[in-house]
Amino acid sequence: MQRPSLLTPTADPHDSPEIPATIELSILRAPHAIPDAPLPTHVLCVESHFPSAPPLLLPIHAGLYVASFRADFPAENSPPPVMNPSKHTLTVPVVPFSVPHPPTLPLLFLFALSLEPSPHTQLAYRLLPPSVVEEFPNSAAMVAVLARVPGLTARVERNEGMWRNVLALGVSDGNVVEMVGTVWSVTKEARRTRGRLPDGR
Repeated sequence: MQRPSLLTPTADPHDSPEIPATIELSILRAPHAIPDAPLPTHVLCVESHFPSAPPLLLPIHAGLYVASFRADFPAENSPPPVMNPSKHTLTVPVVPFSVPHPPTLPLLFLFALSLEPSPHTQLAYRLLPPSVVEEFPNSAAMVAVLARVPGLTARVERNEGMWRNVLALGVSDGNVVEMVGTVWSVTKEARRTRGRLPDGR
């Protein structure tokens, strides 16, 4: 399924230290977008773990969220979005949102909300090197390859963060849960394996 639209803020909401109550989005239809695809009802404002980094602003449709996650939607009683057809803009409420690992939330949304047309197996390629995914479903072979890939420490942090987000939000799609769980199992076992290698690398 094509992503329904590309929406961009018409003004920077971080000009002030306070999170704005609403934000105006410009509606930019993708060339092959589904005409009746739902537009966002809210923008989630996700604070970064890094003090100097700006928060993530993620447009989302409340109905898709409720259908895709077991965790409660954070703004069930917020005002409805307001469309301005002449300006091609949509004004939606901004909602503070928190997850264990903000950097992986956009990727999780793509697959958990079915916004990514690729099959769920493609999620593994976003989290692991191709040489590791090519060994699937042989977990032992995947671990052996990943244990010798440079940059394992950063990958451990990223994949653990993705798994923690899956658990915190209660992802409904079993294929996404299974894939991220497999990726995290392989990643943490590769960390153990690397510690046992002669050169420790």
